[in-house]
Amino acid sequence: MNYAALLDPVGAGIVLGGTALAVLLGSGRRELGAMLVDLARLLRPRFDPEAARAEIARDVEAMRNDGLLRAQPVQSSDEDIVAATDALVHDRSPRSLVATHEVLLHKRVEARERGLRPLRLAAELAPVFGMAGTLFALSQMQIAAGVDSALLVDIGMAILTTLYGLLLAHLLLHPVARLIERRGAREDADRREVIDWLARQLTLDNPRRAAKDDPPEASTRRAGEPA
Repeated sequence: MNYAALLDPVGAGIVLGGTALAVLLGSGRRELGAMLVDLARLLRPRFDPEAARAEIARDVEAMRNDGLLRAQPVQSSDEDIVAATDALVHDRSPRSLVATHEVLLHKRVEARERGLRPLRLAAELAPVFGMAGTLFALSQMQIAAGVDSALLVDIGMAILTTLYGLLLAHLLLHPVARLIERRGAREDADRREVIDWLARQLTLDNPRRAAKDDPPEASTRRAGEPA
């Protein structure tokens, strides 16, 4: 098989250049910036919920022992976990932890969808510019009708540009967009799992924490109650 026959710089330039230009013109700076962030995240290690729990386990245990009134911010490499636990420490309430996580989750999903729009637009336009390249090649056939070799070149370009558009859309752009969606959804679920675990740890019945957080009269009254 002659793989060199599948290479056509002019056809590839029409498809790639046309698609890129159309995406630039059809997307805003925020969308393009979000797309670059989404693509960069694919190169980073995935969020590991077990490692995230292990990272904050000592601080969570300190919160359980000392109570939320004495709680200190946790040490974590994950910015969202740090922000959610900072809200917890500031308000002294697990509700603030969950509420802040929900706000951050909404912003994260919104940013991810913003970044996916240019990729989806490119996936839609790539086959269109493949057809544009085909029409361009067909238009050149009339000029080269008397030259057999040039005619064969134009026929090859007409076929290849359509092929390039389809391959670009269905073997690159659509799969990358779906990969970003899947990894983002998985990361959201894993991070929610860590936040739910943290909230459970701080709302479990803990006699030591209750004794430190409750007023003295409440602790005395509970101690005198029958078991």
